[in-house]
Amino acid sequence: IRRQRQMCIRDSVYVDAVLHPLIPAHILDQEGWHYGLDADTGNLVYKGVVFNEMKGALSDPNDLLGEINQQSLFPDTLYRHNSGGDPVNIPDLTYEQFKKFHQTYYHPSNAYIFWYGDDPEEARLEKMAGYLAGYSHLNVDSAVPLQQPFEETLRLTEPYAVSAEEEPKYYVSVNWGLNEQTDPEEALGLGILSHILVGTSASPLRKALIDSGYGEDMVGGGLNSWLRQLVFSTGLKGVQQENTAKVEDLIEQTLTELSENGIDPNMVA
Repeated sequence: IRRQRQMCIRDSVYVDAVLHPLIPAHILDQEGWHYGLDADTGNLVYKGVVFNEMKGALSDPNDLLGEINQQSLFPDTLYRHNSGGDPVNIPDLTYEQFKKFHQTYYHPSNAYIFWYGDDPEEARLEKMAGYLAGYSHLNVDSAVPLQQPFEETLRLTEPYAVSAEEEPKYYVSVNWGLNEQTDPEEALGLGILSHILVGTSASPLRKALIDSGYGEDMVGGGLNSWLRQLVFSTGLKGVQQENTAKVEDLIEQTLTELSENGIDPNMVA
């Protein structure tokens, strides 16, 4: 009985936090952005929890590379935006926009509600009916469209910050936007293939990149499955400018050879 009571309390807290959070104007000021004085200079500057977090995230070249990869692969979809907020644009957010966003996209009409456990289905549905009482249907356009394939390879060069003492080096990443995730068996198979290619020190694509001496270490985690469409990314960091094109050629050459000659059965096993 005690365990069931604790579960009911926890569920009600979670649902209430999603549907009815306390978000008065000062929450946006604290968590989003506000004006403050720089402790060293006394100048008026932007501050805020998320604002500072995103400044920190985008000052890391690995995180910046991942963001650029995603935005470049999906220029015609919502994925072209930084989901955490670009510090350049965060101060443009008003409280009215903040409030309206929650009222629209966190509305039950835009929700999938999952419940697990061995409690009676009737009881759980009655409980959810109570949580959702008072809401009327809202048409929410939250669909993420599919990105159409490019007609040709897109190449981008973007800067990142280094200290005055650092020697500037390149991060080179080759990325593919793949199919929509509709087939669990295909997604599982591609995940296994990704692990074979780059997941271990003996993986053929990882080994080819590391042994080439073109860079200091790998970037890109192989297959990424957190978007509507699968993405495969790999490359090297710490690359000299004269070797950047060689990294791309090596990746394509290695994948072509593996496609034509097959993968070592022991690696597959």
